[in-house]
Formats: sequence, C-alpha cells, structure tokens
Amino acid sequence: MTDTVIYPNEKIEDLQVGGLKIIQQTDGYRFTTDAVLLANFVKEVKGKKVVELGSGSAVISTLIAYKSKPKSIAAVEIQPSLYEMSKRTVELNGQGDTVKIFNSDIKTCHEILGGNYDAVVSNPPYIKVGSGLPIENETKAIARQEIKITLSELIETASKLLTSKGSLYLVHQTERLSEIFCEMTKNKIEPKEICFIRPRINQTPNLVLIRGRKNGGLGLKILPDIVIFDDNGKYTKTVSDLYGERND
Repeated sequence: MTDTVIYPNEKIEDLQVGGLKIIQQTDGYRFTTDAVLLANFVKEVKGKKVVELGSGSAVISTLIAYKSKPKSIAAVEIQPSLYEMSKRTVELNGQGDTVKIFNSDIKTCHEILGGNYDAVVSNPPYIKVGSGLPIENETKAIARQEIKITLSELIETASKLLTSKGSLYLVHQTERLSEIFCEMTKNKIEPKEICFIRPRINQTPNLVLIRGRKNGGLGLKILPDIVIFDDNGKYTKTVSDLYGERND
C-alpha cells in the first residue's frame, strides 16, 4: 500500500472511516457529498454483485465495498485519467479482490460485463449539454454534463445490466425527477423509494436519492428528507453519521 504512486497534481485524502483513503486531483474532478449520500443509500447488497456507472474517483465503490460487503463491484469509468487514478485508490485500500475498475463507455459496458447484476449505482452528470455555465476543465465537464452519456442512455444500460428484481440507485437533481421516472418505467425499472436532499432545513430540496427495481411492482415509498447543513453551516448529525461507520 505504501508503494502506491501519487503524481504531483494529486493528493491522498482520508475518508474518515475504516482507515480508507482516496486519491484526488488537486485541480480537476473531486467527489462531493452527493457521492457519500448515495453510497450510504445503497442497501441489501451483502454478498451480491454491484456495478457503478461513471465511477470517477471510485469513492462510491470504495465506500460500498467497505460498508456493505458486496461479493464484487465492477466500477465503470470512461475517462482514462480517472480510471487510472481510481485503480491506484483501490490498490491503496487493499480492495482489489472486491473492486474492479473498467475503462469503458457506459453505453456499451454491458457487452464487457454481461448482465445479472443485483444492483447498479450511479452519480451521473446532472446537466444537459447546452445548459448551465461552461466548464473549462474537461475532466470536470464530462463528470458534470451529459457529454459522454445522457440520462436516457444511462438508465437503458442499467436495465441491461440488472437481473430481474435487481435495484438501480441514483442521485440526481430534483428538477429532473419526472424525466427520471419516465426513463425508468420505459426500461422496466419501477421507482420504489425516494429521499429528498435539502441544503438547509428552510430550503427546498435540490437533489434526490432514488431506488428503482427492475420488474418491480407498483408502490413508491417517500423517505424522510436529508438536510445537509445546520444553521451554523456545519454538517447536520444525520450527514455526519453517514460519513462514519454503518450501523446496520
């Protein structure tokens, strides 16, 4: 683990749980709280097969591997620089037996990975191309905007990867919720649980966690909202607890 290569534009950061570390770029893509919330939203994958689509720095796969104890995680990342960096994070944490990183286009990764996965997890680009402000850094732009994959293409791929009754876990913007539901049902994935995320208690939700089940029956459960910051601008106890050890 001490022999892991770290380049000048990178640094190792402590994930504050289980001794886990992550390699991050100092001037490029960096994971956010969204990723931690999604990793903790994933459940019932102990001993099962998981795919992460658009894995970036592999922080979600790293946390799921530690907290949820799946049999395996196939983490798919299209950007070569992030793919190579995340492979070193897996090596750094000694998770190579569980987490495998694949450098592949999400739209065609099912041809490499096959199907029959119990869960697909994704923190995809939120912004449609042409919307929002331009992002000069290419790595950040691909991570945040639908340059390489659209929402429709992502959910179609997830459906191809999932076994019947397998679950899709997403975090996305609330303003695209109706679109997400339409794409899920079109691909035989029934929305089963949603959890809204508020920046502060007096603000409306801007993000949502979603779990859908392939070939699942009707019935949607609304979970209690998660509030990120308290009145002092610090993480709420709920969020602080999510950064720590899992209790289930």
